[in-house]
Amino acid sequence: MGDVRGRFRDDLAQHPAPPLGDLVQQSVVQGRRLRRRRRLAQFGAGGSALAMLLVIGLAAGPLGVGADDAGQPGGLNVGSPGGSVDTATPSPSGSSDGAPGGLEPGTGGDPRRPAPPARSTTVIDTLRMGAGPDGELLTTTPQGALELLTRLLPKGKTSGYASLQSSGVGPGMPYVQLYLDRGDGPGMVRLSIYRDNLGGDPVPGTVELTEIPDNCVQNQMVTVHHRGGLQVDLMISTCLVWDAKGTVPAPPVLSVKEATEIAGNPIWGTELPAEFVLNGAKRFPTLDRSNG
Repeated sequence: MGDVRGRFRDDLAQHPAPPLGDLVQQSVVQGRRLRRRRRLAQFGAGGSALAMLLVIGLAAGPLGVGADDAGQPGGLNVGSPGGSVDTATPSPSGSSDGAPGGLEPGTGGDPRRPAPPARSTTVIDTLRMGAGPDGELLTTTPQGALELLTRLLPKGKTSGYASLQSSGVGPGMPYVQLYLDRGDGPGMVRLSIYRDNLGGDPVPGTVELTEIPDNCVQNQMVTVHHRGGLQVDLMISTCLVWDAKGTVPAPPVLSVKEATEIAGNPIWGTELPAEFVLNGAKRFPTLDRSNG
């Protein structure tokens, strides 16, 4: 028996254990890739059959400063010029990486269809995160998120308020949209509060920029990582979505620096100061919803 055990030991010694360090690193990279794909998948893709509800309302200004009044919420709809609205907005794709048309690169498919747009994500900055809000806090609502967003935006007229379906799991993780007009016509901005359970999150304050040049809806997305694995995504579009027939080009209304400052504000979280939630409920009582 001792001779058999000795043979087993000699045989195992000829086969060293796999490098666990590489496996751990690969798992972290894969987790970040999956998290990035999930974020991108929650946003609408350019050219899809998207429809949004345009509501004239609050205008943007510095935090705590009154904004230009663009009308009352619940007014004009973005759907068709006649005002009809289709809130059933398809996901950018059925694929995990958000490629338009649901085709994964290298999986074949119809060769006549255009290739998925090139996408790149890079770390562009690291912010020093300030202290979060104190006082009475309430669960973040889409209306509360829009109230804070309109106060953080540069001065201009805002409209097109909508709540979209979010892939962020749990309460207080809304996904909202508005249009901002700084004098050259309206541009679309979307903001999402998100947390996943994949682990391996970058350190708080990390700023990522995702660019998809051929996708007008997801043209640029700034992601700022907050404490507790929370992240705030702010998307800058180069089109307005009207209906299934196509999109209308529009100027980007925020710079990457401006988007970083907004998404990096420490007030953002699954809970907001009560004033934002309560004022948002008053300003946007009929906030439109979309599956976009």
